[in-house]
Amino acid sequence: MFHIVVILSFSNSNLQAKEYIIGVEDVNYYPFYDFSADELDRKSFTNELLSTFFRRQGYKFKFVSLPLKRFDKWYVEEAIDFKFPDNERWRVGESKKLNITYSKPVLRLIAGTFVLKKNKDKPRKAIKRLGTIFGFFPTLWYDRMLDNTIELVEASSSYSLVKHLLYGNVDGINIDNNVISYNLKLLQEDEGVIVLNKHINHERYAYYFSTILYPQVIQEFDEFLSENSQLVAEIKTKYGIVETLENF
Repeated sequence: MFHIVVILSFSNSNLQAKEYIIGVEDVNYYPFYDFSADELDRKSFTNELLSTFFRRQGYKFKFVSLPLKRFDKWYVEEAIDFKFPDNERWRVGESKKLNITYSKPVLRLIAGTFVLKKNKDKPRKAIKRLGTIFGFFPTLWYDRMLDNTIELVEASSSYSLVKHLLYGNVDGINIDNNVISYNLKLLQEDEGVIVLNKHINHERYAYYFSTILYPQVIQEFDEFLSENSQLVAEIKTKYGIVETLENF
């Protein structure tokens, strides 16, 4: 009697055949990213960096823009494979229970309150109206939000927030300095007109790439960052991104 032995082989090509879904924020937060309506293909730091990585690995992928208001529920409700940007500090409620794998830091930034230069020494209590992107949660102002001593002014674009601050409609804005600088150039305003108020809580944080299902891809991404540090630096420079590396 002859026995026929069938050997099943699963090659890496099977993994490469999958199209990975990268969840991104449905908002214009340029130069970091612009995945607002009809802008999924707009070149930005995020688009170029992640596209370069996935193409070099031979992986199929697509960006899917998702609402900021549901940010902590993307993995559960949207069946995404990856999320960018992500940070453990943004996890709330049930999302704290998820087994998320994070990459090494992709960008090191600063969370703080930016004000007109003339108000850079004003105390925290002087901020009565805070501008933020619709869906962003200003964690450094959580206490003032709880006791209703601060009013959040939400806008759908960073461009609008910068204008609100310049026109005196808000006392401070809760967006990144790189985003502010980009929009000041669009408005043909001096970059130094808006500065960080260092008398108000501020801290360093980072953007990470994350996943639940594919930690091995995150490991590959970490290796990509390490082995291509010059390329990553060039992409940052291309989009005018300045990180916060020093202590303050």
